[in-house]
Amino acid sequence: MKSRDQIEAAYKAVTPTSRAQWERSKSSMPGGMVKGAYWYPPYPIYMESGEGCYVSDLDGRRLVDFANHHTAMILGHSHPNVLAETTRWITAGIGLSAPTTLEAEAAEALCERVPSVERVRFTNSGTEATLHAGRLARAATGRVKLAKFEGAYHGSHDSLEVSVAPSLEDAGDASNPDAVPEWDGMSRATEDTVILPYNDPETCALILREHKDEIAAVFYDGKPGTLEIPDEFTRFIRDITSELGILMVMDEVISFRVGYSGYQALCDVEPDLTTFGKVIGGGLPVGAFGGRADLMDMLDNTQPGNRIYQSGTYSGNPLTLAAGIANMRALTPEVYEHLDALGERLADGLRRAFTDADIPARVVQRGSLLHSYFLDPDTPVSDYRTMAKHDGALAHDLFLATTLEGFFTGKGEFVLSAPMDHGHIDGLIRATERVLAA
Repeated sequence: MKSRDQIEAAYKAVTPTSRAQWERSKSSMPGGMVKGAYWYPPYPIYMESGEGCYVSDLDGRRLVDFANHHTAMILGHSHPNVLAETTRWITAGIGLSAPTTLEAEAAEALCERVPSVERVRFTNSGTEATLHAGRLARAATGRVKLAKFEGAYHGSHDSLEVSVAPSLEDAGDASNPDAVPEWDGMSRATEDTVILPYNDPETCALILREHKDEIAAVFYDGKPGTLEIPDEFTRFIRDITSELGILMVMDEVISFRVGYSGYQALCDVEPDLTTFGKVIGGGLPVGAFGGRADLMDMLDNTQPGNRIYQSGTYSGNPLTLAAGIANMRALTPEVYEHLDALGERLADGLRRAFTDADIPARVVQRGSLLHSYFLDPDTPVSDYRTMAKHDGALAHDLFLATTLEGFFTGKGEFVLSAPMDHGHIDGLIRATERVLAA
C-alpha cells in the first residue's frame, strides 16, 4: 500500500471543496464539525446528497456508501416509501402538540416485530432511550447500580458512557475491569457502574453475584458484526440475570438491523427491556425503549402516584414516526436474506484480499455489519481487549485509500444497505485488492 503521505496528498487533490468547507466551519464550530464522530484526518469529506446506496460529495464525486450514516440507512438514501410518508406529514403538520395516530401505529409495529416488547415509548435518540431505560430499571428494583460490558457504547450520558474505549493501562485487571469515565467533565457516576468482560461467563457470574443486591440492570449489546460473541454467551447473560433478579436491557440501537426481530431473536432470548434507534427512524432522529408491560406501565402518568416521567418536545415527532413506519414495512424477511448473502460475500472477499496481500487480518461479519481488524487472523475478536490491539493506523490508511477508489466506508467498518448488489460488493473487494497491491 502507498505511504500515508501519498494517500493524503491524493485525497487532498480530489476533495478541495470539502477542505475549504472544513476551514470555513472551524470559525463557528469546535473542530469545524457538528459532532465529534465526523472527524478523521486530514479532514472529513462533506456530503451534498445521497440516493440509493450512493452519496455525493461537494466536489461532485459519487461514492458507494458503506458507512450508511452510522448504520441507520438500511434501505439506502431517499427510499421512495420513506420520502412519500415524510412528505405527506410535512404538509399535514411537523409538530402538533398532541398525539397523532402515528404513535400507536409505530408502537404496534415494534411490538409485533419483537416478542419481548409489550409497551413502547419513543425518544429522540438511542442515548435518551438508554438513559430512560436505566432510570426505569432503578425505579423498578430500588437499586442504584447499572452494569455494562467493557467496550460497549450505550449513549453519551454519564451512567453508561463508561469503559467504552479505555486504554489498556487504565482498564484494570481483565477479571475485574475498572470503570473508566470516557471523557473529562463526567460526574462521579462511575461509582455506580459495574464493568463486565465480554465472553467470560465465569467472571461475569462472579461479579454479578457479588453485586446482585446493588445492580438494577445489565445493559447488553451483543455487538454482532463487531465482536465475535457466541449466541450461547448472550443466553447465559439472560439466564444469570433472571436467576439473580437483575433486569436485562438489550441494546438494539445498532444490532436491530441484523434480523427481522433484531439480534435477540437470533440468539433466542427475551430481555426485560430493549432500546432502539437508527433503523426504526428511517434516517431521522429517533430512539425508543420498550419491554415488559409491568415495567413500562410504571411510566403511565394517567395513574395516581406515578413517580417516573418521560417526555420530550420532539419525542415521537410525526416525521420521524412516519419515516420509521415506512422503513419497518419495507424491511421484510426477504430484505434480510438479501443483506445476509451480501454480507457473507463481502466477508469472504475481504478475507481473500488480506490473505493474498499477506496482511494479517480478521474479518467479523453478521448480517449487514462487518468489521476488519489487523490482528492475528486465527484469534477470534471476542472481547474489547483483543479488539483494542488492532492496528487502527493501517485501518485509517485503507479507509482513505478506498475512498479514493470510490467507496465510502468506516475505518474498518462496513455497513450494507438493501439497494446494494453483487456488483457493489465485488467492486469494493477489487478496490481493496488494488489498494493493497499499490
